[in-house]
Amino acid sequence: MRILLASLSAALVGVAAGGSPQPALLATITTGQAPCGAVAAFGSVWVANDGGTLVRIDPKTNRVVRRIHVGAGACSLAASANALWIANYKRGLIRVSRGGRVKRIAVGAAPFDVLVAYGRVRVPAWGAGKLTAVNPETLEVVRRIDVGPRPVGLAARNGTLWVGFGREATAIARVNPLTFRVQRMDVGVRAPGWFAAGTKDLWIQANEGDLVHFDPIQQRVLAHLQVGGTLAQGATAPDGTIWMPDKERSVVYRIDPARQRVLDSFPAGPGAYVTLRAYRSMWVTSYAGIDVRRFKP
Repeated sequence: MRILLASLSAALVGVAAGGSPQPALLATITTGQAPCGAVAAFGSVWVANDGGTLVRIDPKTNRVVRRIHVGAGACSLAASANALWIANYKRGLIRVSRGGRVKRIAVGAAPFDVLVAYGRVRVPAWGAGKLTAVNPETLEVVRRIDVGPRPVGLAARNGTLWVGFGREATAIARVNPLTFRVQRMDVGVRAPGWFAAGTKDLWIQANEGDLVHFDPIQQRVLAHLQVGGTLAQGATAPDGTIWMPDKERSVVYRIDPARQRVLDSFPAGPGAYVTLRAYRSMWVTSYAGIDVRRFKP
C-alpha cells in the first residue's frame, strides 16, 4: 500500500487532528552551539554540540551539570555500559568514559552515525563507503565492510543491521553482523538516510521531506508519506506515535504508525533535529540554535 500525503501547511502547526492539545514544553535548556545528537545514559541526558562540546543534563533539575570538550563536528551519540560514543564527522569516533576521559578512534572519513549493537560499536563512514565495527573494550577496529557510497544512518532490528544512504541512493542495506553479508533493498525514494528510533518496523527519513515505512521481516515498503521540509531523526513517544523533527521548518510532526498518517505538528525550536525519548519526556535538539527542549508527550 502506498500513501501520499501533502505537506502540512503552516496553519496546522501546533493544532492536533481532532482538537487534541500540543505537547507541553517543560524546559528549554541551553547546551551550546548547534546541539545535534542526544542519548540517555548513566542517569542523565547527554547532548553533543556540533560546536565541540558534550554536555550532561540532570533530568531532575533540567540543568547542565558538566561540559566536556570533544572537538567541533560532534553529532550522533550512543551509549554502552561504560562509555559514550560520538560520531564526530571531522575527527572520527570519540569515546568518552564515564569519568570524562576522551579518546579518538580512526574509523574512516566523515563518520555520520554511531550505534552500539551485537557486541560492537558500529560506525558508517560517509567518505569511505564502509561500515566499521569497533570492540568497545579494546577500542580496536575489528572489521570494515564495504556497504556502498555515502552511508548515513544505522538501525538494529531482528538481529540485523540496517544502513541508510545519502544523495543519489534509492536503496538501504541489510548487513548480517555475523557473516557480514550485505544485501541492498530498493525503497523507491532517493536518499533513504536515517531511521526513527524505537519503532518495530523501519521508518526511514528519505529525500529530505519523505518518510518510508519498511517491513524488515517481509522486506518490502508498506507506505510512503510526504511529510515536511527537511526531516531529521525521529523517535517513538510513550503513546506510540512517532515524533519526526523538521530541521527546515523548526517543528515536530506526530505520526500515527498504525494508520500511517500525520496527526499534527508543533513548534520545537530552531532547526529541530534529533528527538530522544527519556525520563518520561521527549527531548528535541535545536541544531540551528543553542538548546534542547523537553516536552511532556
